[in-house]
Amino acid sequence: MDLQILQEAGYEEALMGMAFSYEVEKDYLPVIALVSNKIKKRAQHLAFKGGGHNKFLEQMQVWLCIRAPMYWWKQMDTYRLCSKSSKSTMHTLMKRSLTVDDFTDTTSFETIYFINTLIADKKFERVIAELPMGFLQTRLVNVSYKTLQNIVSQRKGHKIEEWNFFINEILINIKHPEFLWNTTNLGE
Repeated sequence: MDLQILQEAGYEEALMGMAFSYEVEKDYLPVIALVSNKIKKRAQHLAFKGGGHNKFLEQMQVWLCIRAPMYWWKQMDTYRLCSKSSKSTMHTLMKRSLTVDDFTDTTSFETIYFINTLIADKKFERVIAELPMGFLQTRLVNVSYKTLQNIVSQRKGHKIEEWNFFINEILINIKHPEFLWNTTNLGE
């Protein structure tokens, strides 16, 4: 599995909107001026309250490029992703023979050989039907901090190793991990 954080946006704007509930408009001063330490502390407190108190996290967006096995994508698809684009199996799968680099380590050589035989015979529907869940697919995903927070809380310590990799990479590399994992409330 590979994961790359491409871009993050909306931090200052989300905190500015959250601050409106506490009458901190100040005639819409530049966004940066509004994000004081007091507002940051309030946001960190509200981030884990739920019940709509953390809705500002929906405005903080992250774009990720992820290469993962189909069995992982099957679970990831249960989360509310803002948008996603994938490397098309419809348009690319039949253009070349597949190699071990196209699969997880658990996919056998026999399976890869069998799939390549179907590709050589131009049996697209059969290739799709027989493609193992260890096939790696690349997707560009746009997701909110709120969704990432849900993923971290629900999948941390998961038996599928890709989830642990995903969560560790996110917590290490994201700009504001304090909104995703609250060590005070959740215990680490």
